[in-house]
Amino acid sequence: MSTLSSLLAMAAILAITQDSACAQGIPYRLTPPWRIEIGPGIARIGEREVQIQSPKAFDATPPEMISIQDEKQEALPLFRPQAGGWMKGLRLNRLKTEECTATGLLNPGSLRVKSEAGQSGVVYERGKDYEVDDFWGTVGRLEAGAIREGQGVFVDYQYTPCRLDTIVLTSGGEARYLQGEPGVGLIYPAREGEGEVPVVRLWFEGKMAGLTDDSIFPVTLTLEEAVSQLRRESQGQAEKNLPRTLSKLRKGEPVTVVAWGDSVTAGGGVENDPSQRYQEVFAHDLRERFPKSAITLVTAAWGGRGSRDYLEAPSGGEKDFVRDVLEPNPDLVIIEFVNDAYLDEERTQAHYARILSIFREHGIEVILLTPHLVRPDWMDVKGMKFEEDPRPYVKGLRKFARENGVALADASRIWCQLWQMGIPYITLETNSINHPDERGHRIFSDALMALFPES
Repeated sequence: MSTLSSLLAMAAILAITQDSACAQGIPYRLTPPWRIEIGPGIARIGEREVQIQSPKAFDATPPEMISIQDEKQEALPLFRPQAGGWMKGLRLNRLKTEECTATGLLNPGSLRVKSEAGQSGVVYERGKDYEVDDFWGTVGRLEAGAIREGQGVFVDYQYTPCRLDTIVLTSGGEARYLQGEPGVGLIYPAREGEGEVPVVRLWFEGKMAGLTDDSIFPVTLTLEEAVSQLRRESQGQAEKNLPRTLSKLRKGEPVTVVAWGDSVTAGGGVENDPSQRYQEVFAHDLRERFPKSAITLVTAAWGGRGSRDYLEAPSGGEKDFVRDVLEPNPDLVIIEFVNDAYLDEERTQAHYARILSIFREHGIEVILLTPHLVRPDWMDVKGMKFEEDPRPYVKGLRKFARENGVALADASRIWCQLWQMGIPYITLETNSINHPDERGHRIFSDALMALFPES
């Protein structure tokens, strides 16, 4: 082989190696239990390329277990073993997440129920006087036990919070370790300084024996790049599938939008600030893009229910599909129902064909909004790193939209890319189950806006 050929071959190998490194993020190695070494290597994060010339090792410190003493409870409800875990009994104060609890953080066997604070008084017996769901962190009295209805008690327990740490590269090319704030429910990553680029994040979820590959989230993508990708893929959808709505927006005519959905559309996760609901953010952004058009937003939402429940609710009741969704005479309806995710692909096709026929009969255009991710065990998956949404319902929505000429705002795509941004998606759930915070609602709005051209 000639010298030139050899050099070209070597360059090709080097290019392949570099492309592989870019796709995988900065290389890392774990030394049990808590040491991580990163580099050397190159990674592409969005449109930016970063490089670590020499390996750098860090010894991570896991969150400390927290002991709670004498947490006063005015009364214990009866333990309900058949209820959802967060509803089986009283929720321990330090494990509350919105209306639920953070799971898997309570140290099993650590909870004690007492009649008095401190060491005096009666220490009640688990299985006889009270019962605990260790996974969900809920406790309730037993009917035949010694704890009376309405009786105040004191509880001791131990738990280990979560945390999201970050390894960054400084503007000078040095690697630096940033420790996040421990907590339950909503968890934010350690915040990098000006000019620093996050390259790896470490996820501590309660009590752990050490770091594993499931704990490590190399950063290979930015949210801005993910949204840009979705925008490119969604180009032309409004012209093709929302022609009447888009025409009105361009002409500066009034447009009415109904957001029809479940607890997420009702504001689950952002109850304290309804302006952060995805449909409010979307309407705000749509007004900025088409300032001459008066946009009216109507919300029709039913927490804990699916679209079938809303369709079949009795006329004149608290929820009435005709009154709430059709009578506002909308130009456009956004459909968000994570609670429809029990449907398989075939039933999704049949059910949404019924829905689409109603709206088309009334001359209403539709956007299907794919749902966010929920608890891994509720989706029958392990961990938080997967390329495609595992739910048949989401596959069904995509197929239905494609085959029936319906606009699809594919928010699920971005949720499934969060791990590539170094973010375990569960950290965006205010109730640790299925209510996205303002970051999650913004993802929905970004997916909706991706359908519409710049003018």
